[in-house]
Amino acid sequence: MTIKPWAWWFLLGSILLLVVSLLVVNLQPGWLGSVQLNPLVQRSLPEPWQVSDPWRHVILPVALALGVALVVPTLPRRPWSHALVLSLLLLAAIRYFLWRSTTINTAHPISLVASLTLFACEVVYLITTTLQFYPSIFFDPLRRRRQADRLAGLATEQPPSVDIWIPTYNEPTRMVRRCVLACKNIDHPRKTITVLDDGHRPAMAELAQELGVNYLSRPDNQHRKAGNLNYALARTSGDLIAVFDCDFVPFRNFLRRTTGFFSDPGVALVQTPQHYFNADAHNRNLGLESVMPDDMDYFFNYLQVIRDRFNAVICCGTSYVARRSAIEAAGGYVTSCIIEDHQTSTKLLTQGWRVVYLDEILSLGEVPRSFRDYLDQRLRWMQGNFQIFYRGKELPIWSKLTFWQQSFYFNLLVSLFTPFFRLAYILLPLASLVMGFTLIAAPPIEYLAYGVPFILLLYTLPTWLTNHHHFQFWNEVYEALFCFPAVTRIVRILRRPFGILGSLVTNKEVSGGGGRLDLGIAWPFLTYLAVLAAMLLLLYGAPLLNPAWGRSRFEGESLMLAWNLYNAWVMLTCLLACIDRPIERGADRFPLEQIVRLDLGGTQMWGVTTDISEQGASVRLRPGTSAPSKVPGATGQLALVESSVEVPVELVTAGGDRGGALLRLQFGPLGERQESALIELIYNGSAWYQKPRRVGTLDALLILIGSVWKIVPAQPQGKMDPH
Repeated sequence: MTIKPWAWWFLLGSILLLVVSLLVVNLQPGWLGSVQLNPLVQRSLPEPWQVSDPWRHVILPVALALGVALVVPTLPRRPWSHALVLSLLLLAAIRYFLWRSTTINTAHPISLVASLTLFACEVVYLITTTLQFYPSIFFDPLRRRRQADRLAGLATEQPPSVDIWIPTYNEPTRMVRRCVLACKNIDHPRKTITVLDDGHRPAMAELAQELGVNYLSRPDNQHRKAGNLNYALARTSGDLIAVFDCDFVPFRNFLRRTTGFFSDPGVALVQTPQHYFNADAHNRNLGLESVMPDDMDYFFNYLQVIRDRFNAVICCGTSYVARRSAIEAAGGYVTSCIIEDHQTSTKLLTQGWRVVYLDEILSLGEVPRSFRDYLDQRLRWMQGNFQIFYRGKELPIWSKLTFWQQSFYFNLLVSLFTPFFRLAYILLPLASLVMGFTLIAAPPIEYLAYGVPFILLLYTLPTWLTNHHHFQFWNEVYEALFCFPAVTRIVRILRRPFGILGSLVTNKEVSGGGGRLDLGIAWPFLTYLAVLAAMLLLLYGAPLLNPAWGRSRFEGESLMLAWNLYNAWVMLTCLLACIDRPIERGADRFPLEQIVRLDLGGTQMWGVTTDISEQGASVRLRPGTSAPSKVPGATGQLALVESSVEVPVELVTAGGDRGGALLRLQFGPLGERQESALIELIYNGSAWYQKPRRVGTLDALLILIGSVWKIVPAQPQGKMDPH
């Protein structure tokens, strides 16, 4: 059922009317009277903790925290430096939490529950961080790359046979074609490529025949992707199995870098990172696609690396190689859950196999184009991760795995409830401001002494520890974006963990829509901002007109106000991320510069590409060369000199500026060899825009502040530019 926009506005208006009515009735002396911290309540810190000298007890800790934050980035990356920085962060956290345990607001049952809930959320962070302390010391993303260098020669001398599987369901033909051509480019003498079509489409069978690869389509769709893979498992015979979702493009050296690890008979699977050539929907909607890393960057470039040290790597469904005998010994891919990847690697771990993580980008993928499709995908992943903990007999995590493996699974289980924690961080400060009580029952000077130093280190040190793959404040944006739909889904999962609660396949089609606010996703952010704005107006604006309209202040109000203003900035950022930008072109453009020779209408010209896509290119001619007078539609040949690629082109537009004439060209019909060469040129991982994006802590903070003011034009709806 589709809810009309007016219904959402009616809901928002009703909430605002309720808040205003309650405020008018309860302006004096406050909603709950004694909910605020009662000055008569006896609370005194132990003598060594007392804040009596602002310079020694406040300025000094804050200055030390700032000094540590500035010095840490200069340290070499060694186990001892990681241990030192982790110890400093943990000591600051313990100091903070010992003080926080004395700040529970006990003045009223409502304040007690709210204050305890917030403190419990913070304690969970301390527990999970402590469990990850020891593994984090050994963070070394280059360790497996060095091993791959040593094993590359062995893989060349004794190459195993490899079945390359490309599972597909309803994805566009052009996407599957691109993946098949990229797989054919993989450098390996004994490979067999098979398209596993669960969509039973004649077009896929024709595509496979045209490109000279195998085609499998089972009679039903039982058990979704896991069933599709198991069907292929029984009908292929390679020593190893490489799996690529059809929206991924593997590099030529993929098997050369991964197959050597299987010289160890205990290795069952080698996983590589998922990295994407297009930006996550929220980064794209905020206009940050060339700046900020995606929300999975921390998982693939940090968590998986430290998991690898303790044999707790998660299989992620694509861009991996598996030993056939190991999958068969495990009884095939796990079919009892909504997703098969993490569950199958967990089963392999419980049976004593080794799962390796090579932190080296060897493929590029395509993320969902709309924010709604992105959320749908993440919610399905979340349900699959929950299901692991409901399969105790099939996946005996708590009885078969080692302590450190179990610690990672415990942290995973806790992280699945992160949406509830984020919801508490968003709603409790707002409730405290509305009702007139503090969540942290302590004078502001104590928070400056104990809270601010810890916050400074929390928002800076993890960025260095993760090699700039994690930013606390951006993480809060990601969690806020996800938390409202996730809370609803989690409640349903806990009731029906194996029910079909959403779509089973992510929509990967490119459409030209966008430019509008998705109110079905954005309404929580709108509601928060509306309620907070009404509260600020009534609490701080109305008294300017008539002092009698003011509400009595409560101790800690300034802290709650600051917290709500910070949350408002996060909510506003989330709101803007819900406005999908229109898809302007049928294929992604990449800022790839290549020297070219253009023969157009009998005239030869030289220039440099400013961007290239699968369907066309923009070429800036050599200075002094005038734009061709040919009308759009003129045809010719474009030779990419450095790559030895020559393709037919058609002139779309010709213009110019001070930098020289600029031509926009559309490619004509391409042969298979031309397509393969073009795909290898565009998707090879060597260009700067295909590498992980990393920025400094201060830069990331400034980007967050500026994201709200960044103007991102939404072009009018219309036909997509094929180039």
